[in-house]
Amino acid sequence: MTVPLARRNLLSEKVRLAMSVSGVAFAVLLILIVLSLYRGWGGASDLFGDFPGDAWIVQEGTTDPFRSTSLLESGHEGAMTAVSGVEGVIPVFARRVAVGPASDGANALFMSMSVPPALLAGVSTDDPDTMRWLFPPRGAVVIQQVLADDLGVDVGDSITLLGTSLRIEAIQPGGTPLFALGYLHADDGERLLQADGFVNFYLVDLEEYALLSAVDALAQSVPGASVRTSEELALTVRAEVDRGFLPVVGALVAIGYVIGGAVVALTTYTSTIERARDFAVLKAVGASGPFVYRVVIKQSFIVASLGSGLGVVGAVGIATLVRRQVPEFVTDLRLADTVVVAASILVVAMLAAYVPVRRINRIDPAMVFRA
Repeated sequence: MTVPLARRNLLSEKVRLAMSVSGVAFAVLLILIVLSLYRGWGGASDLFGDFPGDAWIVQEGTTDPFRSTSLLESGHEGAMTAVSGVEGVIPVFARRVAVGPASDGANALFMSMSVPPALLAGVSTDDPDTMRWLFPPRGAVVIQQVLADDLGVDVGDSITLLGTSLRIEAIQPGGTPLFALGYLHADDGERLLQADGFVNFYLVDLEEYALLSAVDALAQSVPGASVRTSEELALTVRAEVDRGFLPVVGALVAIGYVIGGAVVALTTYTSTIERARDFAVLKAVGASGPFVYRVVIKQSFIVASLGSGLGVVGAVGIATLVRRQVPEFVTDLRLADTVVVAASILVVAMLAAYVPVRRINRIDPAMVFRA
């Protein structure tokens, strides 16, 4: 009985109901878009888990491949391979370069890895597509989706890199404007990216549990080098994203919850108080306080549920549409986030119903019989 009564109370003011549902939907949409934007940018740190190695040998002072330069003398593979626990060493060439005409402003960090044949046979990743992305054939390039969107190109098209035309072999999902990546064949990368006598990084594949014991020896094997694990580089990139986005994300998410809670609270309060006499009649004919409480809670639940559902649908549509039109708007809308946000809004709605419930429960049933 409580649901039909709550529904009738809401439907008696259809315009107000529509505005309330829209307000909640806007709050949910705002929260989800901000969270998906944060997830999209934060995903840049995940790429370090795709590379076939455990430790990076970088020039001392280098923070990460995207925001600092690393130049190391080439030819130290033998010294590092001799370190106990080292299974293989991969020279990595990397350089941030413009793609096509420099005036277009499109650029990315292009990398190539010269993997020894013996080590390549043992390279494996959890994702079979990763091998195809990291090691394209000669004359080909793999770029991330954000760069492909920016350039308006697709698989099979060609791009110009340092005066050389390369065919797009594949497009890797993800990427952000600040952390966009491209991959070249080892021969193309050495020819296009290498400074004579130098490499940018060494990627070292280690035996299990050998990292701690090998760090000092690896650093001493290359003059002016330091050792960074893949996890450390990922944390550095994540920290950069967090510093730039977390304050904004936190503020906007808080605003979204305040908006959603305020809308639900206002709708529940006004629709309940305006029917104070009706609730007094219910109490006069024997309705208990818990029954009245359930009616008010159901009203809040209906508004929050409709608004949350509409907000989720709107967030999916807007994220997809904007991503197509603005490649820099990198989003990653996750099912877990939608569930958590929708559930949170429902909890806020239940809490927001507490104030009108307290007032209704203080209504004197005798008011029904007053003139």
